[in-house]
Amino acid sequence: MMQEEMNPKSSYMGRTSTGSGRQHPVNSICMCSRCVEQLNDLHSSRGYKNSESPHSMHSEGSADSGRATGPLTSYSPFADEYGLQSEILPIYEFEVQNTLVGLIIGVKGKTIRELCVRADVRMLIRPHHTQSKFDTHQICSVEGRRENINKQLIQIFYANFFNPLFILSRCLHMIRLRFPPCRFPGLNLKPVLPPPPTTSATTLRGAPTALTLTAGILSEVYISANVSAGHFFLQLPTHSSFASLTVLDQYMLSVYTQPGGAPDLPKPCNVGVLCAAPAYNGWFRAITLAYEPEQDEVLVRFVDYGGFARLPRADLRQIRTDFMTLPMQSIECYLANVQPAEANGQWHEKANELFQQLCVSKVIQAALMGYSKQDGIPFVELYVLDENKKSVRIDHILLELGYAKPMDPSMIEHAT
Repeated sequence: MMQEEMNPKSSYMGRTSTGSGRQHPVNSICMCSRCVEQLNDLHSSRGYKNSESPHSMHSEGSADSGRATGPLTSYSPFADEYGLQSEILPIYEFEVQNTLVGLIIGVKGKTIRELCVRADVRMLIRPHHTQSKFDTHQICSVEGRRENINKQLIQIFYANFFNPLFILSRCLHMIRLRFPPCRFPGLNLKPVLPPPPTTSATTLRGAPTALTLTAGILSEVYISANVSAGHFFLQLPTHSSFASLTVLDQYMLSVYTQPGGAPDLPKPCNVGVLCAAPAYNGWFRAITLAYEPEQDEVLVRFVDYGGFARLPRADLRQIRTDFMTLPMQSIECYLANVQPAEANGQWHEKANELFQQLCVSKVIQAALMGYSKQDGIPFVELYVLDENKKSVRIDHILLELGYAKPMDPSMIEHAT
């Protein structure tokens, strides 16, 4: 889904993290005086805080059904024992008339199983999400690795989707051969927009809640973005809602890449508004922090991956209500117990490089120590394994190397 380009109109703060966690949508760091001044003003005025109310959202599995009009029919040759995937896979969805669903499934699932095995994809047949077609059509979803998407290519033109060409996967090619248009004109394989994410009755509709760390407990965390050695964003890869982030990213990409998919943020732009922001050829949830009317630009924070961006207001979109239900996946944090040793109060570049080397692109542990009295952002201790597989604290390493000095204890309100 994400490609190696960056919005040329944007200025970003936050480094990309890759590895066993999720990839951050922005891939460079901006330390221009305007961004730094805005963030410092926000922090010092106490107008910029993380909300912290724990919340969880669970994904629901699907039940198999062999009936042509049954709820869900799926088959996957590469699903692991937990039903999760180690990579984000492209998904292609198209409509199927109810009269053809049984033929695609085959006797005891023989046809759909053969298609999945030969093309190395996962197929899912589910009820149509559009009410007017609920009784007449179903949705067939094809999910597969990118290398299989590009096998045995057929290029066809779709006037209403992405323009000008869309490449059919090997699996779709096999379906087309098995169900030729001369005999099955109702099966056109045109892509359809996916439905909005399903929400539970207990989910808050007004605004997404935020994840939080628990005092006195070591938590497995992933650094999704870091501004410096002492300022970074954490994700909780073991939280029950984390797996839903990939689904949300895919839905948002589908919606906001469509012409007229959502209106712009109104002018002037208010602060504290959740919106959809473009970054790294994707669309991600962000919250507005500051608005500059002269330039018509907005400083935003990405709530699921961390990092900051200064974007033209016209590039931001209003967010759909159903995209607000998943808890915000990133937690902005400061490193506890230490502060920069440099006289200017900034972390030395070698300290930032060491932090990147020791903490980024791997799952580490964190412990909540307290909250900043200035802006309410959590202070955490970070633990990594040394060459002897012993747990060591990052703040101890920075102190020993002379990159840090002890923090003023009056800055923190200790967690209880």
